[in-house]
Amino acid sequence: MRLFFYAFLLLSAIGYTYMAFFDLSFVTNRGRMGPGYFPRFIGVFIVLSLVIAIIKEAKLGKLLEKELGGQNRDAAVLIGLAIVFGVLLMFAGYLIATPLFVGSVLLYFNSKRLVMNGVITAAVPLAIYILFGHVLNASLPHGIW
Repeated sequence: MRLFFYAFLLLSAIGYTYMAFFDLSFVTNRGRMGPGYFPRFIGVFIVLSLVIAIIKEAKLGKLLEKELGGQNRDAAVLIGLAIVFGVLLMFAGYLIATPLFVGSVLLYFNSKRLVMNGVITAAVPLAIYILFGHVLNASLPHGIW
């Protein structure tokens, strides 16, 4: 049922937002944006979006409907790929794990457009690497080496 799905997502988002507000500092000692600035913004945005979605679904009377079977399989595949990505990220690092994850997700959900999938598989991890690794000077997972 959608109600349980939304309840799970909302509880997860509230937990994430709680950690962002109480475990991460908002500003650094020098008065700059701290590590909790962006997660707080994202957490509040996710919680508000979910509350709006729940209200919309309740008004339409769809909150207690059952989901379609094919969507459950897609969700299970995506969750499985995300778990494999998390494990691979720890051992192989960002440069190997991320293109494999992006490519496998695109191959599963969009198997007919292989050229575009290849371009996206190369471009997205590269853009994230440039943004976080060089522009924001944040370290990305290196793996075991």
